[in-house]
Parts: sequence; C-alpha cells; structure tokens
Amino acid sequence: MFKSIRIHRSICLLLMIGTMQTLHAADKPLSLVTAAQPPLGSLANYTGILEKISREAFRRIGVDVKVTILPGERALINVNSGIDDGDLFRAPGFESNYPNLVQVPEKIGIMEFMAYSKESHPASISWQDLQNHTIAYATGWKIYDRKVKANEITKVRKINDLFPLLENGRADIVLIDRWQGLYIAKSSGHKVHLIEPPLATVDMYMYLHKNHAKLIPALSQALKEMKRDGSYQKIYTSLNQSLK
Repeated sequence: MFKSIRIHRSICLLLMIGTMQTLHAADKPLSLVTAAQPPLGSLANYTGILEKISREAFRRIGVDVKVTILPGERALINVNSGIDDGDLFRAPGFESNYPNLVQVPEKIGIMEFMAYSKESHPASISWQDLQNHTIAYATGWKIYDRKVKANEITKVRKINDLFPLLENGRADIVLIDRWQGLYIAKSSGHKVHLIEPPLATVDMYMYLHKNHAKLIPALSQALKEMKRDGSYQKIYTSLNQSLK
C-alpha cells in the first residue's frame, strides 16, 4: 500500500512538472530575493542554505531561478510591485500588508530568534527580561519591533554591526537569529554567548508574486518530496555541522 501511495505522489508531481515546464519553457528565470545573509543567503555561487533548497525545489518543477540579496523592506516592495518574482524567507502573514504576495504553504525552514551576550550570563532570558538590559538589533526586524520593551534600544543597519556593540559595552544583549548570529561569530572571531532557549521559533515560507501563483501547488509538492527523500534534511545538517 505504501509503495502505491509513493507511486501516486510521484505521478502527481510529474504531471504538475510537465504542466509547469510547458507554461515556462520560453520564460526567463524567475527572480527571487531574500534579505537573509550567509549562511542562509549568499552573494556568490548559490552556496546559501535557502538558495540550495529553493533552486532544487524549482529545478524539480522545471523552472530556473536566480537569487539576489536585498534589504528586507526593499525585497518585499520589489516582489509586491512585480519587479522581482518571489521572496525566499518570510514569516506568515505578510500578504496582509503586501496584497500581491502569495504564500507557498509548505514551509522552507524555521527562524529561531535568539539573544546573545558577551558573558555567559544570563542563563536564559524572556521577552519580559529584556526590559532590564540595554538592547541592540537590526532595523527592519519586525518581531523585535513588536516584542522588545526596553529603556535603551540601539538599532543598526547591518547585522554585522551588532556584536561589536557587545564588545565595546554599548549593549548588554543583541538580538539576531541563530544561524546568522553563529556564522558572524565564527567568521569574525567575536567571543559571544548564545542564550538558550530561543525567544521565539517561527515557521518561514516562500512568497511568490500573484502572477506566478500557478506554480505554487507544484512547488509545495516539490518541497514535500525533498523532505521525504532526505535531501532537505541533508542541506540543513550540513549547515549545522559547518557552524560547530
């Protein structure tokens, strides 16, 4: 029975791929954007985790893509206006403010929103605890704008500027996600402490401009197939190992 189910899924995916290939045979590559920095996104050679996953998923439905890193707000504006075709990594709900965006229902990953300190304390921290510290995070991180209540908050334009604030005493706690924070610390040599557990863990999704909504069923199925055959987990495992 399980074999017949797998065969049925494969047939359905092949039929959707055939349709997508027919629709897009003469089209230029889709232009995807992301605000994520390494190791999630990258500027060269498509080595970012999100780039690997998205390119493989689109390859499975017969669609070529290119990926560009843009500032967060600019990425949303470009996709909503149709300048670019999709955003790789967003929390749910962005379509309420950007009505031309359509969410791909199968998640592409998760984002763990973390706190970092210079010393090995506090042992854990909550949103409420942040009000007792001087806080820094990057402009455009909406969850921090909503959640952080502190008397002294510093916002920086680039996430790479956060850890120096810890080192020079201008912040007690800086806020960034797990993967990008660990990558910056390892690549730059900053001595920081990752405070566990995460302040929040959020499922993240791709969004396409509504003109490409016809791709979404096949793309969602391709992501599911990647998770079933292990290729999705293999990509994330390589990320985790590279940051140890």
